[in-house]
Amino acid sequence: MMTVLDNLYRYHAPVGIYDIGSGVLSWELKAYAAELERLYSDLGILFRERFVATAEDMGLRVYEEMFGPVRAGEGAEERREKLLLRMNLGGGDFTPEGIRKALDSFGLNYTLSEFPQIGRMTVTATTDYSEAEQAWITREVEKIIPAHIEFQLTFNTMTWAQIDALDRTFAAIDNEDLTWRQIDNRTQ
Repeated sequence: MMTVLDNLYRYHAPVGIYDIGSGVLSWELKAYAAELERLYSDLGILFRERFVATAEDMGLRVYEEMFGPVRAGEGAEERREKLLLRMNLGGGDFTPEGIRKALDSFGLNYTLSEFPQIGRMTVTATTDYSEAEQAWITREVEKIIPAHIEFQLTFNTMTWAQIDALDRTFAAIDNEDLTWRQIDNRTQ
């Protein structure tokens, strides 16, 4: 494969007025070639980053900003997989498996419970998310859930060990008339 400098020499040699092998023109062509090589390299990066399947950094970040949170802490392959799942949601994805695919695309850690006899699904997030993350996840999930399904999304990160550490019965907790958030705050 010819380098940029070889191409510059090749195109300038037929003109006949340049001393290609040495002199000032040779230095000038080497300087142009160095910059053109850098530009070609940058263009290659831009071409690679414009597709999710080949993006490694900047392209993934741009797509993540369009479709949800930037997941800089994850590997490129995991980020690509979630983006491709999210970008491929379609009309046939409103099955339990399609809903799982959509939830996976958000990067959500969850358990999904189905109650087909009453047309309800319950998703319980199993990771501690900030209030902003919870609001975003709720909005995104509401966008994809079919209107005919009763859907409940809960963010329950309280473990049985934490409940046991309270050293109170459920009846005692219930008598205090606390919200789940208040109960969670007591265990932290």
